[in-house]
Amino acid sequence: MKLIINADDFGFSKSINNGIIDAYKEGLISSTTIMINMPYTCDAISKWKENSLLGIGLHINLTQGSPISDDVKSLVDENNAFHKHRKIENQEITVTYEDAYKEIKAQIEKLLSFDVKIDHLDYHHNIHLNPAIRKALKDLAIEYQLPLRTIDNDFRKEVRTDGIKTPDDFSFDFYDEGAKWESIVKFVENHKDCSSLEVLTHCGYIDEDTKERTGYILRDVELNELRKLKAQGFYEQHKLSKYSDL
Repeated sequence: MKLIINADDFGFSKSINNGIIDAYKEGLISSTTIMINMPYTCDAISKWKENSLLGIGLHINLTQGSPISDDVKSLVDENNAFHKHRKIENQEITVTYEDAYKEIKAQIEKLLSFDVKIDHLDYHHNIHLNPAIRKALKDLAIEYQLPLRTIDNDFRKEVRTDGIKTPDDFSFDFYDEGAKWESIVKFVENHKDCSSLEVLTHCGYIDEDTKERTGYILRDVELNELRKLKAQGFYEQHKLSKYSDL
């Protein structure tokens, strides 16, 4: 089985960047995804280049901060900030395919400009539930020949029909109250028939800057639970893979 343990939100803050790199150095994760429009993108890239065997993908972000491209009016409010994710997911606003495609492509190109070989594409929040964004995600995965995260079975079937690589299943269980090392063991044990799996983490450290900009402050808890997972001998039994191994 190819097991990917991916840390989201690389680039969000220095403390998250440091936690993700420590998790990689300790053998706890095999992959990360960067938010290319966040304040600590350059810090993340610099750290990754010193640890370049860590798989790195693009964490496509259309719901936090501001776009990096101009004139994507359907994605932003009057302050040129992205709409809140629930408005996007629930289609409370009309997002055009053209704007979604333009901004996602700009984020891909910006990451490529750092001389990074992109491992895969995934996305911040459940923006794939929006039809215009969903189509743009698939089209750009095909255009750049990149694997794509699929959270649910319906999206997985669509993606594979289009010839895009994606793991056989995905777990979001390791989060909030479910951020226990046992949840990862249970997920893997329950999917022994799969040839590839992804487990999502939000591991990292928490500092004041991070607390001010995100409501999710259990990142250090997740990191410590991954350390407990290692202490149980899990990583000796399950060698980690990256999206590029699919």
